[in-house]
Amino acid sequence: AGLVNYYNTGHWSMIHVTWNEINGRVIEVTQNDRGVLTSFLKDKAVKVPEHAEYVHFKVKVRKETYTYAYSFDGEQWTDIDVTLDAAILSDDYVVQSYGGFFTGAFVGMANVDYSGYDLPADFDYFMYKELENK
Repeated sequence: AGLVNYYNTGHWSMIHVTWNEINGRVIEVTQNDRGVLTSFLKDKAVKVPEHAEYVHFKVKVRKETYTYAYSFDGEQWTDIDVTLDAAILSDDYVVQSYGGFFTGAFVGMANVDYSGYDLPADFDYFMYKELENK
C-alpha cells in the first residue's frame, strides 16, 4: 500500500510498504514503464521499524523529474535516492506506444493485494499541495 503517480495501467510508479522474506515490512519504489516493471530498491529496501505505527509518504514533482520520500513520524523525512522521469506519465510518451490519450497523470493512494489474503490497507489522510518555486 502506498502513494502512486498514475497515468494508466502501463505507466505509473509508486512508493509503498510491502513484505520481503529477509526484512519483513519494507518500503520499495516500483515503476511500470510500458509494461516493464522495475523495483528500484530491491535488497536495499528500507526496513520499517517494528515500533513504527505509521508510514508517511510524499512525492516531490518537478517539471521533468520527481522523487519520493518517507517518514515514520511525519516530521523527519528521508528522500529515496531514485529520480524518476516524469515524461513516462505524459500524453506524448504514452501515445508513442499505445495511441490515444487519457485524462492526464494524477497522484493518489493505492493498495495491491498480491497475496490474495484480502488484507486491508488503512489510510488516515491524503493531502496535495504545490511546492513553492525554488
